[in-house]
Amino acid sequence: MAVDTAEGVISHIQADFADGRDSQYLKGIGLRVQDRLRKNELTMTDLLADTGYSNGANYDFLEQRKVTGWIPVFGKYKPELEGFPYDREKDEYRCPMNRPLPFKAFYTNRDGRVLKNYWAAPKDCKACPMKSQCVPNTKCKKIIRTIYDEQYLRAYARQHSEKGKRMKKLRQSTVEPIFGSLTQFYGLRKIGVLGKAGAHKVMLMAAIAFNLKKYLKKGGRKPSIGILRTIMDALEVNLIAFYRQIQPRQVLIKTP
Repeated sequence: MAVDTAEGVISHIQADFADGRDSQYLKGIGLRVQDRLRKNELTMTDLLADTGYSNGANYDFLEQRKVTGWIPVFGKYKPELEGFPYDREKDEYRCPMNRPLPFKAFYTNRDGRVLKNYWAAPKDCKACPMKSQCVPNTKCKKIIRTIYDEQYLRAYARQHSEKGKRMKKLRQSTVEPIFGSLTQFYGLRKIGVLGKAGAHKVMLMAAIAFNLKKYLKKGGRKPSIGILRTIMDALEVNLIAFYRQIQPRQVLIKTP
């Protein structure tokens, strides 16, 4: 679900299978929201999301779309390796004994992530007095980094800035209350249908009801029959396209 921080309007909502990571859905959601806003002469400049959407490819995607991503970096990420300074011009690390660990090759792991391998010359490590402490069981010291290291560093810096802390509070105060309202008052606590398309339909109807109620509270006029028919027609088109994309399968809904 995507919600704008100004008025708390649901800009996008969709159902997905629970066997995937949240991060793999950010690109699709971002493109749909950006396209929808553009059609209404609006521009998305910032995107706020929780750590589940942290991903180097996502950071790069947002930068390519000229959107500032306020997504906390995974706790396992280390912006610097203690004792191994990095030389950006040479694309190499230096060990505590001032021996180089140059870039050697790319590597793709089982998750499909592309990584960069750096390692020292075996002869340097063999003659090093710190080998027993540094790499006692291997021939040489190796360092593995993501190809999106620069994007991670920029995201890490934003996360720990004063604005980053404010953005985190803004995200929590915007999305969480709306998600709570949908589950408590709009029928999304438990979806009583089978299939991804059915769940998607229920979520769309809940989002439409939520936005219409917010519109009326803000002093908007009561929607005419024509407007309601337009909404239902758009919903039908959306559902038909959705049915064509998926295979019959039971759906599980993730909740925090």
